[in-house]
Amino acid sequence: MAKRTKARSTRRTTSTPRNWASIDRWAAGVMLAIGAALALAFVPTMRQATATAPTASEVQFVDAPVWVGDSLLRHLAETALAADARDPNSVHRAALCAVQETLDKTGWFASVDQVERAADGALVVEATFLTPVAIVEDRYGEAIVDEQGRLLPEGCQVAAGAHVIRLTHPRRHRPVRARRAWESEDVHAGLALLDVIRKRPWASQITAIDLKAWQSREPQLVMITDKHSRIVWGSPPGAETPLEALTQEKLGRLQHLFDASGRVDQHHTGEIDLTDSSVVVRR
Repeated sequence: MAKRTKARSTRRTTSTPRNWASIDRWAAGVMLAIGAALALAFVPTMRQATATAPTASEVQFVDAPVWVGDSLLRHLAETALAADARDPNSVHRAALCAVQETLDKTGWFASVDQVERAADGALVVEATFLTPVAIVEDRYGEAIVDEQGRLLPEGCQVAAGAHVIRLTHPRRHRPVRARRAWESEDVHAGLALLDVIRKRPWASQITAIDLKAWQSREPQLVMITDKHSRIVWGSPPGAETPLEALTQEKLGRLQHLFDASGRVDQHHTGEIDLTDSSVVVRR
């Protein structure tokens, strides 16, 4: 009997991108349409993507997100089918629990909620994928994390052309296993700032959130623009010091700079400090 290796994702969308290049364009278009400035498309590299989506329904991942493409679905389907190989027709709880446990250990999911067998024998998987939101750069290279700082598995990369705001110079190194959260408050502070700015019209001009200053006595977050300006944001959003400008004030100042010149840094190549409660300081 030929090995079953194909998978189908049931998505609540009107169309499905057919390859990784189209996923990148489609995701970017959607994000721009809703005013978001950050469009991420992540490409698993453990297997080569095909030009068309699989048509068989032996493994169905219900409501898989758009960024999850054919190659990753196929990889996870093969993983599920390998765990199901002992008794592929069994409807007993133990057999389905084995598939559930195996998928949970892959590190791609925040949770694998349920695995059922459909009338045609297909495995139906209800699970929540980790959602990639940022790249953290440490001494070992790039690590992709979700909004909680949880590490995604190795073997995925950012699609060409996607704009990604990176977190640089974290104090601690990445977790040793996928799905574990980065145990470093500077990374979580950077992710909090990223969440605040990602949908701003000027976010595409920000290339990185530098965490190096977090190691000082007065920890600060610094945004780096594509003109190499340094915008000192200061404390994490919602955790400002008594004399520091609040988050909405900082965002308003940046929007004013952007509206006035089309540049959030106004072409200033030095440092722009937003932390003072009364004035923006340029150095």
